[in-house]
Amino acid sequence: TFFQLSQEKILKIMNMVKNKEVSVEGALHLAQKELYAEKDSRDLLIGSQFNFSIYKYKHCRWQKRILQIDFNTKTIFNIEKGIIKKQFPFSQVKACEDTERRRFRIVFHGRQDYELEAVSLDDKRKITYLLSRVIQSNSCKTPAESCLGRPAECEVIHEGLLELQQNSFTSTEWVK
Repeated sequence: TFFQLSQEKILKIMNMVKNKEVSVEGALHLAQKELYAEKDSRDLLIGSQFNFSIYKYKHCRWQKRILQIDFNTKTIFNIEKGIIKKQFPFSQVKACEDTERRRFRIVFHGRQDYELEAVSLDDKRKITYLLSRVIQSNSCKTPAESCLGRPAECEVIHEGLLELQQNSFTSTEWVK
């Protein structure tokens, strides 16, 4: 993180640590904040790949997995013991819902929801941020692009009343 910042900002942060104004962990956090402020978050994510240790509930117990969010291939991977078990294109991600403590839910178009638990609250925050970027990029597409080759997965409402669902954490969801 430090080496992506300008030399001036690196020296400033290092002097803060030297003068005991901030801890080493605080300096890393500050460097991350500076990096995000310098670059547009879309540019920051392009070509990036993020791996998180998570737990998935299966067969009455929590199993450890790796959740990989790959902005190169625009795919989310569920990896178990080094083997890719499932892969989800970004276009299938519908919402990300924040639930209790470290748990969260990924909602997909045409698939069952994924209930997961992050190893830490910080990881959960990072995952939900990245998923909100994925959802935001999906909402920027035209309907023709998001439905390309899969008209059955698109949930187009031609008529009827719509109601805003408020329990969705990172995205706005309308229910018929």
